[in-house]
Amino acid sequence: MRYCKTCKIHYDTDLEHCMFCDGDLEIDKDDQSTYKFKEASKKPKSNFFYRLFIFLNIISVMVSLAIDYVSGVPLTWSLIVSATNIYTIVLLAILVNPNFWASKFTKIMIATILVVVLISLSLRDHSWAVGIVFPLAIASTIFVLTILIITNRKKWFDYFASLSIITVIGLVPGLLILLDVLEILWPSIVCFSYSAITLLGMIFLPSKNSREEFKRRFHI
Repeated sequence: MRYCKTCKIHYDTDLEHCMFCDGDLEIDKDDQSTYKFKEASKKPKSNFFYRLFIFLNIISVMVSLAIDYVSGVPLTWSLIVSATNIYTIVLLAILVNPNFWASKFTKIMIATILVVVLISLSLRDHSWAVGIVFPLAIASTIFVLTILIITNRKKWFDYFASLSIITVIGLVPGLLILLDVLEILWPSIVCFSYSAITLLGMIFLPSKNSREEFKRRFHI
């Protein structure tokens, strides 16, 4: 509390001079003015619907597997339902995660390819998924990310990590060719060749400034 002897007025503020006579205000040492504000607290984000969504999908997986198992025949359609449920959970987790959209795009493509392969294995016919869908989807993803880097050179590093990961995955069809597990070869040849060319381009084509930026980002 502050006090003006001239005007005999008390001020419950931190003013130093009287508002009427402009005289100096005295401070009572035993009566300091204090201000108390309600502590701001961030309202916790509710994840109820997210947990409910995951719970319902898990129940769907368990019920499907149980019904298919009780039927006495080898598991078929329940595996497809289970793969779809798991894919839906993963897809939601990717979308709600606050990552850069290029990273989300790459993760969604990888998850989609995996679920297609799992469905083909459930159908006991994986040749179309492994021999056609997998290599062409990877090659398409590499192409999209490459175009994004070319058209957004100032933000090339935002796409570089995703392109690096998907390019390495694109070399897998070459391994499948060597293992002789494919019936249709040309999609895998295209994917492997395109991935190898992209990888070599990522190594030799970047400018000196780009390499320095790469070293700085990765602390090399």
